[in-house]
Amino acid sequence: MAIDINEEKINAILTRGVEQIYPAPDVLAELLRSGKKMRIYVGVDPTGKHLHIGHALQLRKLRQFQELGHEVILLIGSFTGMIGDPTDKTAVRNQLTKKQVLENAATYKKQAAKILSFSGKNPAKLMFNHKWLAKMTFAEVVELASKFTVQQMLERDMFEKRIKEGKPVYLHEFLYPLMQGYDSVAMKVDLEIGGSDQTFNMLAGRTLMKVMGQKEKLVMTLKLLTNDEGKKMSKSEGGFIALDDDAEEMFGK
Repeated sequence: MAIDINEEKINAILTRGVEQIYPAPDVLAELLRSGKKMRIYVGVDPTGKHLHIGHALQLRKLRQFQELGHEVILLIGSFTGMIGDPTDKTAVRNQLTKKQVLENAATYKKQAAKILSFSGKNPAKLMFNHKWLAKMTFAEVVELASKFTVQQMLERDMFEKRIKEGKPVYLHEFLYPLMQGYDSVAMKVDLEIGGSDQTFNMLAGRTLMKVMGQKEKLVMTLKLLTNDEGKKMSKSEGGFIALDDDAEEMFGK
């Protein structure tokens, strides 16, 4: 499938719902106008059985790239989902088993297919990050950890808040951004799309790709969709509108 470089479509991709583009919007714009096929992904941790309309914003953005002819990936965090992303959490997450994570993700493709196309001329790909993260040796994890400092981790608001409140911060929570970052290395992506709350984790992937001699990874953050309490819509917290809710359920929420 040839790459579509329609200027109106490119402008919509660059602006609609977008909060930030790293390193700069012009860099992504130039790539899109070049006609080069890009590899782009959105990642989702299966901490619950349902995708919600917050995910829909990311999937719709991914669909825009798919319609231009770019390669798009929905990455299931089948390993990272067992650890749990500490972003915006005031306490450590409960860890899930591999069985729980895979059960949660069982219908994700079907739910995402309401937005992405998994068939046709340019089908979206479904990938699982346990296929590379579960195979890493301890030496490889230590090597990844050497690319970041404790100070970088402690600058994150939720860790700083927990420390001030005397709540524990566990070492495995520091490793989460490294694991998400390594997803970009393993898939050799050009661009990652995610909510603005994921900026630190997504930029970790940009750092790792650079220090490991790979291509420059771009990052697109999208504005967050919040619930009626002003909190980010979340599978683990409840109170969300699921993609597979019927119209009456959605209206009731």
